[in-house]
Amino acid sequence: MMTLDWKATEKRVIGWRRDLHRHPELSHQEHWTTGYLIEQLATFDGIDITTPAPTGVVAYLRGKHPGPTIALRADIDALPVVEQNHRDFDSQQPGVMHACGHDGHSAMLLGAAALLSQLRDQLAGEVIFIFQRGEEMSPGGAKELVDSGCLDQTQMFFALHLQPNLPSGQIEIKPGIATANRDTFHIEITGRGGHSSMPQLSIDPIVASAAVVGALQSIVAREIDPRDAAVVSLCSLLCGDGSTARLPDSASLCGTTRSFTPQVREHLRTAMTRICHSTAQAYRCKCDIRFDEWDYSAINNDPQLCELAGRAARLALGAEAFHLAALPMSVGEDFSEYQQIAPVCFAWLGVGEAGANNAALHNACFSPDERALIAGVRYYLQLAQQTGNLTAAAVNEIP
Repeated sequence: MMTLDWKATEKRVIGWRRDLHRHPELSHQEHWTTGYLIEQLATFDGIDITTPAPTGVVAYLRGKHPGPTIALRADIDALPVVEQNHRDFDSQQPGVMHACGHDGHSAMLLGAAALLSQLRDQLAGEVIFIFQRGEEMSPGGAKELVDSGCLDQTQMFFALHLQPNLPSGQIEIKPGIATANRDTFHIEITGRGGHSSMPQLSIDPIVASAAVVGALQSIVAREIDPRDAAVVSLCSLLCGDGSTARLPDSASLCGTTRSFTPQVREHLRTAMTRICHSTAQAYRCKCDIRFDEWDYSAINNDPQLCELAGRAARLALGAEAFHLAALPMSVGEDFSEYQQIAPVCFAWLGVGEAGANNAALHNACFSPDERALIAGVRYYLQLAQQTGNLTAAAVNEIP
């Protein structure tokens, strides 16, 4: 029987992650990344590589025995962040950084593909490796893959996301609702520009915008049941051209809401529309508010898959390395799109180093503990064992 070289795999996974980290690309622009992934996957025996979207890869590994079809998903895009780390593998793309760990996700999935391809004689059913583009930008890349039909045969979807708030090498899963509904909104406040010395002749959109920002925060405090959770975040306010002698004609705001139930999600939209229009009108301005047509619904982790994934995590990493989360995270994730096809399970992998100043996701100093990446690969292989995609003959090869 073939013996898997875990030390060599760990070294390769870290190397892949660093290569990807040097070359981050924004959502739907991941051309170098796609080429790199194809180049690596082509070295693994038995992998069928496809590109159903302009960027990203969906690869298939078919077993020699009947069994289920499962999909393992990694996102591949980066963020418009100026990296503030100082390492020899820092981003070489000005203003772009893998600040959400997608380089690590891709590297772990490459590691799983490499090892499972070595075990293909003991493989049952099919394992699909999804290297998905555009998670950070709505509409995310998951929707186009779902719409393409290339995943219709999938019976289970799994994903693993790096989390610096968890100790390195630990896995956490929240059964049921695991993430938030995310809705992106855009607000345009229109007034009338004029000389800053004579504001009475103008209609100031800046003052109106400030009032709108404050009024929107009252929704969560005064209109949402305290037993529910919701977030309204204004993330950008653009107005004027830098001149101190002129009041602008308009102001643009944008941000996101987060919610965990359809009822709260709808109430946020209704209340925001009402408040934006009435507040702008009180300041003699006009207002237009719109929500993106396609945004992210909450991930609803399947309880049975969570039980299976928990068993895989305990076997791969030890009982003390697995935890069930009590509350969902307020992040948005387009992994929820795959729920249209089959049950899903989304898990967090801790990359927080003990005693270190672990920067948060989306922070310019985000720097995960790379030693945790091999834990993700071990977890993926145990998943394949627990789902029945690896036969009993392979059990001794998976720690």
